[in-house]
Amino acid sequence: MRLKKIYPAILSVAVILGFVCIVHAGELINPRLGANYVKLTDGTKSISLSISARIGDERVNIANAPLQIFAVNESAKILLGNVVTDQNGKALLNIKSDKSIPKDREGYFTFDVQYAGNQKFSKAFATIHVKDVFVAMSFSEKDSTKKVIVNVSTVNDTGGKVTVANVPVEFYVKRLFCLYRFGSVKSDSSGFCAAEFPKNMPGDTAGKVIVVAKILENDVYGTVETVQNFIEGKPLIIMQKPRRGLGDTDAPLWMVYTLLVLLSGVWLHVLYVISLVIRINIMGKKALKQGISD
Repeated sequence: MRLKKIYPAILSVAVILGFVCIVHAGELINPRLGANYVKLTDGTKSISLSISARIGDERVNIANAPLQIFAVNESAKILLGNVVTDQNGKALLNIKSDKSIPKDREGYFTFDVQYAGNQKFSKAFATIHVKDVFVAMSFSEKDSTKKVIVNVSTVNDTGGKVTVANVPVEFYVKRLFCLYRFGSVKSDSSGFCAAEFPKNMPGDTAGKVIVVAKILENDVYGTVETVQNFIEGKPLIIMQKPRRGLGDTDAPLWMVYTLLVLLSGVWLHVLYVISLVIRINIMGKKALKQGISD
């Protein structure tokens, strides 16, 4: 009787657990879509994308994910390109400077990134909302003090350039494996800011260095950079290695004579040993003949 009462309870629990497993099996994983905007020196707008998802206790990059990038304003939605993520879940779309991109009424670019999802992952969206800005670099020298000058400007409603104040600008010198920062200044009311170039900064053999000025991850303008060569570094002097060799004519005479004496002594010993071997061989043959004749 007790077993008959327990069976319905066990069956009910099994049905509930099965239903829960089916529900969880049908749930899609929500991915995280990231998008970053960088404007390069030549005016190219670069949008770097990444997509990942948390599976269990681990965050996994989603490879081969198709992404669409649109430019959007109040009246239009234009497809800028399609990209597919690599094995690290990353993709890059470069928009050339001559590409016409619609702006909204306030002069902002709005980029919408869309991931359509699949049987495992749900849809994902990301938006970039930035205003176009221009960063111009120049150099000056006064009283042996060298400065890097940057002017920050944007375009107003009528299409004219206007200066932008109070924007942080970072100054770098490009080294072999990194960027060496030598200044961080905000633009003034006229859109200008300057940083003193480091003295005795090593360059290449001609004294050329690569100077980089950046607006980093600004809430309004995103990341904007400009790069320019500056031939005011300390020239690199390449020291020629001295030749090393036994026959080097640049060696001191005492070293040459010493080497000749030592080598001569070695070869004399070798010749002496060879002569002894020959004499022993001859004497042995003579002794052998004399023993046979006796």
